Order: sequence, then structure tokens, then C-alpha cells
Amino acid sequence: MKKTLILTLLLGLNSYAQTPQAPQHKETGEELDVSQVTEKYWAQGKDSELGVVQNRKYTSEHKLELSLLTGTVSTDPFLSVTQFGGSLGYYVSPYFSIHAIAWKDSVSDSDAYLSFKARTTNAALDRNRPKSFYGLQLNQNFLYGKASLFGKAIIYVDIFALGGLGVTNTESGNSATPFIGIGQKIHLNQYFSLNLDYRIMRFNETILSSTGGKSNERINTTDVISAGIGFLY
Repeated sequence: MKKTLILTLLLGLNSYAQTPQAPQHKETGEELDVSQVTEKYWAQGKDSELGVVQNRKYTSEHKLELSLLTGTVSTDPFLSVTQFGGSLGYYVSPYFSIHAIAWKDSVSDSDAYLSFKARTTNAALDRNRPKSFYGLQLNQNFLYGKASLFGKAIIYVDIFALGGLGVTNTESGNSATPFIGIGQKIHLNQYFSLNLDYRIMRFNETILSSTGGKSNERINTTDVISAGIGFLY
């Protein structure tokens, strides 16, 4: 009886050991298709060119730009100077362009000079009136974006650094004029834009005496603020 019970238990254990066990399922997280996320939220293009900024709505690459401009020239506290001119440029890429720029100066006595003249008998000051400027300018676009205008419209903006070399023509002659600055372009559509820029210009000039002849030499640092409209084609 005892042997029979032991034999039955051994046969039962052997049968259990040979019974196939249910497969164990390892819990795994949901798989994520990175390519779909990239396609939906990132810029289109090659993997090496992916970025967080969307493609430009208005591109100027390989286009010519004709601009008309006007602004103020702060060159002498006793002169009021307004400039009128234009530029013609070519965009090598969306980020780099070269421009030929020129303007004529309209000069009159400033309020400071008129006040000085009203308080002084036989007032006369040594001055040197600017006449014109022309030169070459390089633009480097370093910031592009869009902004909401009063929540009613989206505007697209380029901000660029600028620099170049030109010639300032004054009453006493011509002077080489290097300059640097910063500018902003607001795109109205694919063809037109509003342009605003600021330049610091530096040149040597000869001051003319109010009684005739030359007075002295000086280095002139001029601030120029220009605004205008550009046309891309």
C-alpha cells in the first residue's frame, strides 16, 4: 500500500514536469515611429538639414532687389540733412546678399544753428556740407521669424547685419567711408517688403571756413537711419 502511494506521487510529478507551460508575456511600451513625428513637427528635408524652424514663406534666394529709401543723416549738429536714394542688390542665398547703394543729401540749417544765429551778431560757423554717398554693402541675414500683428495678421521678418565701404562726397571733397549697421525687412508678400536700417559711417573731412578756405581736418562719425520699400524679382 505504501509503495503504491509513493509510485503514484512520482508518476504525478513526472507528468507535471512534462506538461508544457504557458508562454510568459513580457510587458512592453508602445512603439514610437520617430519618422512620423519628424515629418509632422520638424522641417522637411534631409536628415542633416532638419531644424526646429519651419521653411521660409518668402525666399529671396537668387533674386534681385530694387529698393527706394529715404532717411536722416546726423553728420553735424549745425546741419539738418535728409537723404534720398536707392539700392540694387542680389541674394546669393537666403542669408547673404550684396548691394550697390547711393543717395543724394538735402541740406539745410539746423534748429541749433538758427538759435545760435539769432543770439549772436554776425554769426558764422565753419561747416562742411555733405552732398552724396555711394558704395557697396554686404548683408548677412541672421534672424528670420514671424510675428502676430495685433492678433489679426502674421508678418514675416528678416533681421540682418550690414557692412561695407563707400565714398562720401562733401563740399571739400571725397572721402573713403567704411560703415557697419543693422537692418530689418518686413515682407508684405513675395515681391514687396518694408525696409528699415541703421548705419554708423566714419570718414575724414576738411572743414571749410566761413570766411573762405580750409579751417581744419577732423574724423566724422555719422549716424544714418533709412526707411524704404523693396521690390524682389
